[in-house]
This record gives sequence, C-alpha cells and structure tokens, in this order.
Amino acid sequence: MRLLRQLVFKNIGLKLLALGISFFLWATYTAEPFAEVGYNVPIAFANVPRTLAVAGDVPTNARVLVRGRAGLVRQLTASDLNVSVNLSNARLGETDIHLDAGNVGVPYGAEVVRVTPGDFHVTLVPSTAPEPQAE
Repeated sequence: MRLLRQLVFKNIGLKLLALGISFFLWATYTAEPFAEVGYNVPIAFANVPRTLAVAGDVPTNARVLVRGRAGLVRQLTASDLNVSVNLSNARLGETDIHLDAGNVGVPYGAEVVRVTPGDFHVTLVPSTAPEPQAE
C-alpha cells in the first residue's frame, strides 16, 4: 500500500501539469470542425494482363469527396490520394468496373464519402506491344 501511494503521489505537480496539457491538446483537437472537400484524382489501372490493353472511352479521372478534420483536408492535394482499379482477373472484351471507397487510398484521418463515377465499362483488347525478350 505504501509503494502504491508513493507511486501515485510522487511528483504530483508534474503529473497534474501533464494531465492538464493532455486535456488541452485533446480539447483543441476535438473542437476542430469537420469538412468535406472534392478532388479530381487520376484513375490507375493496375495489374493489366501483359497480353491485353485498355481501349475505348474510359474515364481518366474520378471525383473523390473526402471528409476529415478541416486542418487535414485543407492541406491535402489530389496527389495525396490515389484511385486504383485491379484488372488482374480481367478477360478479353468488356469488363464492368465498380469504384467505391475501397479503391481509393487516403491519408490517415480522412475518409472517402463518395467516388464518381461509381460504375463504368472498360474494354480490353489484345495488346499490340511486343513481348519483352529474355536475355
């Protein structure tokens, strides 16, 4: 019991000061309002099979609405976000793509509210690029 009392009350002034500073920082952070900001982010088609190429009229950018603390979203730029579509399982012909928050990479503390377009079609055609030669 004596050891516990000594641990709790030793340097009580510094402990109270640390608690006060912690509370002040917490109150300042939680008082900051939330904001929603839209960004035009390029769409990256990842893992396209080597024998196929993306063709047709596909969107090159997505409109991403991000929600977070006002200080955070004010500092974000479109280059801090990324929209990626995995085409590793895609086959020759037309493929339906659905974009949602899972396709968007955002910094910690921000969340994706909406992605537009949500659905679109991609046409995959045989690639005309020559196969790389092994040495």
